[in-house]
Amino acid sequence: MSPVQLRGVTLGEGRAKVIVPVTGTTVEELVSQTTTLAGVEFDIIEWRVDFLDVAPSPTAVLEAAARIRAAARERPVLFTFRTHHESGNKPITSEEYRDLNIAVIDSGLVDAIDVEHHFERAVGDAIIAAARNAGVPVVGSLHDFTATPPAEDLVRHLVEMQERGCDVAKAAVMPQNTGDVLQLMEATWTMTSQYPSAPVLTMSMGGLGLITRLSPRVTGSCATFAMVGRPSAPGQIPVEELQPILELIDANLP
Repeated sequence: MSPVQLRGVTLGEGRAKVIVPVTGTTVEELVSQTTTLAGVEFDIIEWRVDFLDVAPSPTAVLEAAARIRAAARERPVLFTFRTHHESGNKPITSEEYRDLNIAVIDSGLVDAIDVEHHFERAVGDAIIAAARNAGVPVVGSLHDFTATPPAEDLVRHLVEMQERGCDVAKAAVMPQNTGDVLQLMEATWTMTSQYPSAPVLTMSMGGLGLITRLSPRVTGSCATFAMVGRPSAPGQIPVEELQPILELIDANLP
């Protein structure tokens, strides 16, 4: 496996890392949220840009990015504009999605960028190429807020992300029953054991899927999400409740 370095944090090596989203709708709210995180124990900030009122204007978003970069200090920032297609907060055209992501990549103000695997293929490939040229890691992502695809389909999508050149392959899906949770865990273990060229980041959402957020290392997921304030997806729990559970599981794994 090729670990992914985000400042002082390494995905795909050692313990599962904790990612906390910030979802402010104004620049001032974002800066306040990010500043509040200074004393909290976690690893990576995910900036959900689709919540920001001035997005997707590249000029306005870059101004916000500079403020967040300063407030985050040395913590890595993952830049994510989640589209309506995958339950994001606002619409965006293909051209806007491409231009915004490439502008942020070129700015040097973020440490990684999220690219939706099922967004328009040519647009996604252009963003991935720009990120590779700039040395910015890409998290390929797939979200299904209504169901859980079969394990073999999840594996196929995650492998496709790796083959496209994504540095991390991510899937977040919604379970309807316990079998769906096990499907997600099976797919994650298959990726870790059979397709280890890049780290995977997976979760089963909602209360039913909580076990996958609590035990990412059991199946090999490189990270998990927790919240400070409000969640950005169903099933996220407060980071202070998550950390002791991660530590307990890590202490008992080989």
